[in-house]
Amino acid sequence: MRLRVIIIGGGIAGLCLAQGLRKAGIGVTVHEKGPRRADPNWLHGYQIHINPSGSRALQDCLPPRVWGTLVANACLPNAGYQVLTERMKLIAFVEPEIMDGASHIPIVRATLREALLERLEDVVNFGKEFTQYEQAPNGKVTAFFKDGTSAVGDVLVGADGTGSTVRKQYLPNAQIIDTGIVGAACRLPLGGVIRSHLPEHLLTRLTSVVPPRGTYMIITQSISRPAAKYKDPLGDHLIWVLVSSRAAYGNADPKTMDGGSISALALRMTSDWHPVLRSLIAGSDQKSISAVPVLTSIPVEPWESSNVTLVGDAIHTMTPFQGLGGSSALRDAGLLYRELIEVDGGTRPPVVAINGYEKAMRNYGFAGVRRSARFGHIVVSENRLLRGAFKAALRVATRIPPLKRQIFRPPS
Repeated sequence: MRLRVIIIGGGIAGLCLAQGLRKAGIGVTVHEKGPRRADPNWLHGYQIHINPSGSRALQDCLPPRVWGTLVANACLPNAGYQVLTERMKLIAFVEPEIMDGASHIPIVRATLREALLERLEDVVNFGKEFTQYEQAPNGKVTAFFKDGTSAVGDVLVGADGTGSTVRKQYLPNAQIIDTGIVGAACRLPLGGVIRSHLPEHLLTRLTSVVPPRGTYMIITQSISRPAAKYKDPLGDHLIWVLVSSRAAYGNADPKTMDGGSISALALRMTSDWHPVLRSLIAGSDQKSISAVPVLTSIPVEPWESSNVTLVGDAIHTMTPFQGLGGSSALRDAGLLYRELIEVDGGTRPPVVAINGYEKAMRNYGFAGVRRSARFGHIVVSENRLLRGAFKAALRVATRIPPLKRQIFRPPS
C-alpha cells in the first residue's frame, strides 16, 4: 500500500511539501481553512527573501515547470545589502551572494503562493478548518474538520502556522510569546514622483537603517520582471518596516491602531532622521499602514516522534529580523519530503523517517529562533552602539564573517 500524507495548512511549507510528494507519486491532500484567494494586503504577505537553502528545497520539491514559473515571477534581485545610519551615512555594504549555484530569491508572498498552487487543484481543499486528530493502533491517523468531515492517512503534517492547532494538541507545552517588539509597515508605490526624489541605492539595495538606539528600519523593493505572469495589483513598490519596542506604543495595542495614528507615532520616533527616510513614512497611504507585535517560539526539548509532525511556523516561529523564517519552513518541507520518499519506497517506517527529520529540524530551526530573537533585541536596545555589540549585530545581519566582502565604517 502506498503512503498517504495529510497536510494541515496551505502556506508555503505545506504547499512545497505537497508539490514534492505529488511529484514522487505519493498520495497527499492539503486542508486549508482559508479561502482560495488570500488577502494580498496582509502585513506578513508582503514579500519573502528565499535564501539558498530555501531555494534548493524548492528545486528538490517542485516539478521543473512549476520551478520555472516561480523563478519567472520572482522580483528583480537586490543589488546588494547596505546598512545606513539614520542620517543616511554608509556603515556597511555587502555584495549580492550566490552560494553553490543557488541564489537569494525575492518574491511577493502572494505570488509564491500562486506558483506553489499550480497543478495542485485536486490536492488542496479550501475552507477546511482542522479541529483535532486521532491516532489509531494500526498506524493510521485521522484528521477532523469543523464542517464534520474527516480524512485518514499514514502521516499527518501540521503546516498551520504560528497559531497551529496541530501543535497545540501534539506539543501542548510548546509556547509562542510576544517579544515586546513591534513592527510597523507599509508598501509605497514607486510612482514617478517617489522615484525622482529617492537616491538610487534605496531603489536597488536591501537596506537596514541603524540609528543610535531604540528603533530600526528595513527597506526593500518589490519590482516585477517585465514578463511576470503574476503581477502585484499595487505595481512596483518599496516596503518599509519600522521596528521599535512595545514601550513606544504606550498602552495601545498596535493591532487596534489606525494607520494615521501609527504614521504619526512613527514620524515622532524618527524626528531627527534624514528627510528622505522620513518621507517614506509621510508619503505612505495611511490606510495601508499597520503594526503587529513580533512573536517568537520558545525552543522545546526533543519529544518522542510519531506519525504526526510539524513544519515551519507551526514549530519554530521566529522573528523576521534575519529573514530566516520562510526559508527555514521551505527547508523543513524539502527535508521531510526526502524522508517520506524513503518511507514510500519501503526502506524505513514512518516514525523512523520522521524522527530523522525532527532531529535535523530542531537543530537548524531552533538555532534560527534564537538567532533572530537575539538580533531583534539588539536592534531595539538603548546601547547597541557600544563597539562590540554593534559589530556583533552587523555580523549577524550580514551573515558573513567580519571584514569578508564588506566595507565597515562604525558611526562616529
